[in-house]
Parts: sequence; C-alpha cells; structure tokens
Amino acid sequence: MSTKLFAYSLILVWLAALNGLWASDDDLIPSQFPKNQRDNLRRFLEQHNKPDRYMPQDARIIGAPSADETAAEQTPGKPVKQYTVQIVPHRPIPGHEQVTRADVYYYRPNPVKGKPGITVRYTVDLTNGSQSGPTEVLLNHHTPVSHEELEEAVALAREKSPAVQELYKHHDSGQVHWEYLQMFVSRKHDPHEPGDRVVRLTFTAQARRNENTQRPISAVVNLTKGIVVAP
Repeated sequence: MSTKLFAYSLILVWLAALNGLWASDDDLIPSQFPKNQRDNLRRFLEQHNKPDRYMPQDARIIGAPSADETAAEQTPGKPVKQYTVQIVPHRPIPGHEQVTRADVYYYRPNPVKGKPGITVRYTVDLTNGSQSGPTEVLLNHHTPVSHEELEEAVALAREKSPAVQELYKHHDSGQVHWEYLQMFVSRKHDPHEPGDRVVRLTFTAQARRNENTQRPISAVVNLTKGIVVAP
C-alpha cells in the first residue's frame, strides 16, 4: 500500500491502545448521566439490541440510497448484525443544567458480503428511556468501530497475516499487545472502497530476557471484505 494512499485516500481518525476490550454496551453509557438516566438508557439498549430487519421500517434516510442497500433488502433470511458504537449526549438547553436527550448510534454490516453497511441513529429521551423523533439511517457515514468489530479484526489479522502469525508463534497471547487506527476510505484504492470498514492494527510483544525488542508488526484489516493486507 503506497504512502500516497494514506496522504489523500485514507483519513486517520481514531487511535487507541488496548490491552483488553469493553465488557459490554454499558461501558458506552456516559458516566456523567445520573443513575435514573443511565438505567433508562440501558433499558433502551436492551430493547433495541436485536433488529429484525436490515433497513429500519419508516426510517428517515440521510444520504442517497445505492444499489447495495436495495440488494440487502432483497436478501431475506440472512442474519442482521448490529453493533452499538457510540452514545452522544445532546448539548444542554440554556437555562437547564441537565441533559435530557442522547443519540445512540448502531452500525449494521450489509448482509451482502463485501458491500458497505449503514449507521442507524436513535434519539433517546433520557427521562423515560423512550425514542424521541424518527429513526434515522445514515448512509456513507463514518462511524467508529465497535469492540466486536475490533475483536473480529484481530482474529482476521492472526488468521491471514503471516507476520502476525509468526509473532504469536513465539510469544504467548498475554505478551502481545495491540493498538488500532481506524481509517476512512475517501476514494477507491484496491482493495479498499468508500464505505469499507478498515482498521490498521499494530502488534507489539514484550521482549524476553536477553532478547532485543522486536519491531512492531502492522496489518491493515478490511472488515467489510474480510481481507488483510500489508500496510
């Protein structure tokens, strides 16, 4: 992958060093919310964790639907995956100290393998845990990767990258740490296309006694297409 790709085709937007992943969607609930609001939001998440269709019924579409979305609707019977990715509080209303609404973002991979997915946004009334306003479907929206997707990315790197396999061959899993950088594909550059979920993983291993520190190993994982390429 050329240096130019990172210069103009991929915008680097998110970096985190992780020794472990979030335990559940609870970890996405803002800690500044009072207990009753956290409980209401938790109840909303539980009620919406298993969608019955890819495109929500009667949703407001933001962005131009493509043939990929149409194709997804024509493949009934395929399982619909959904990941909770972000909870964003609204700005407080002047004169009111407490925030009463928050947006919940879900990412749904396209049931058609290799095609871009959608982001579903709900606005939640934190005073009672009910939905406020219409469901929105965001097309071509850059949404943070979820902890489930990161688990999948690491698994794909371990399965398909010879360099990562070699690293794990000589170190226990507990000695290997990784960090990720999420990428936004703004133009087609084989094998990546706009809408693909792409992360760059960098693996490092603790040096053993009398050993030199091993150089970091990187792999670019395209979750949409299920492929791993060298950076």
